[in-house]
Amino acid sequence: MDIRLASLTDERTLYDICVITGDSGKDATGIFDQPDLLGDIWVGPYLHLSPDHCYVVQSDDGVPLGYCIATLDTTSFETVTDALWWPAKQAIYSKPDIAQKDMWSRDERIAHLIHNPLRSPTEFLDEYPSHAHINLVPEMQGKGWGKKLMQAMEDSLRSAGSQGVHLILSAKNLNALAFYKALGYQVIFGRPGEIGVGKKL
Repeated sequence: MDIRLASLTDERTLYDICVITGDSGKDATGIFDQPDLLGDIWVGPYLHLSPDHCYVVQSDDGVPLGYCIATLDTTSFETVTDALWWPAKQAIYSKPDIAQKDMWSRDERIAHLIHNPLRSPTEFLDEYPSHAHINLVPEMQGKGWGKKLMQAMEDSLRSAGSQGVHLILSAKNLNALAFYKALGYQVIFGRPGEIGVGKKL
């Protein structure tokens, strides 16, 4: 096994991994009627628009078993995705009726994020301008590959001039929080249902 840059040929596999870990770190298979919703938010934009900072750990036969994907400048990335990514996805997924929010399905709650993309808090972007996402299939967790993926991502961002990176995770995902803290990340913000962690590079 080793770590390499991700490519667009990995996209289907990375979307599947996103689902396998898509319920606050647990398997979300069967939860969504349109499971690609998750990958269209948390994988696709990075593979297509920030490929220089996307890494996978692969099996001996080249199949990705986990990924760490990032973007150098969050503000620029949000501008680019607004222009080049979200419009096409908004045409695929219906915009949920905000008046029916209390009755939204799981799919509608995620589709809302395609029509109203999440933003990182601007007050932290001077110190932590980059951001990332990481996921590994369960059998790869706890074996050091997550740490190696994070190191590859951090080295890539540092070499490109970033001074800090942040990640946003579910407040329910305590295992992920412990993982980030062990790698030197600290909690930098909280908002309903989510925690932001950051690290200087």
